[in-house]
Amino acid sequence: MPKYRIAWLPGDGIGREVLKAARIVLDRIGLDAEYIPGDIGWEFWRREGDALPPRTIELLGNTDCALFGAITSKPKTAAAEEIDASLAGKGLTYRSPIVQMRQLLDLYVCLRPCKAYPGNSLNYREGIDLVVFRENTEDLYAGIEFADVPDLMRCLPGMEKVPPDAAISLKINTRRGCERI
Repeated sequence: MPKYRIAWLPGDGIGREVLKAARIVLDRIGLDAEYIPGDIGWEFWRREGDALPPRTIELLGNTDCALFGAITSKPKTAAAEEIDASLAGKGLTYRSPIVQMRQLLDLYVCLRPCKAYPGNSLNYREGIDLVVFRENTEDLYAGIEFADVPDLMRCLPGMEKVPPDAAISLKINTRRGCERI
């Protein structure tokens, strides 16, 4: 029996290519793993009305980790236009599967390393070696968005000049979210 069980989530677009390359590397280093395919992404939104089906959430709970490729995200109005006709009008709303995974699994750390390697002509400056940590489930990643600015918000200072075709996202930051990062 393999040492690790890995949920394999290619998703959309370049995600399949990225995971194909990752698999070459993982096989080359001899990682003792079972790769279990999971359903995620635009295809599942269009066909089933859910970009992160419950079976995939269950898979994530039964594996050691996941390798995730990429997803397509579109505004809710565009998503509603592309859903299968049999699902139209059922009140389904597109939610980004990556935001859902972050929130469901409490994946709160976004870790972004940045390092300048000697000899790289694209280096901005030599000697850069830093890591940026950011809270990943709150802030603009909370997914609280409005395609039309609600009338109540237009009463806030500066909001009265916002054009009618504007959209808005709420930036939520809690004490817990700030302190744990």
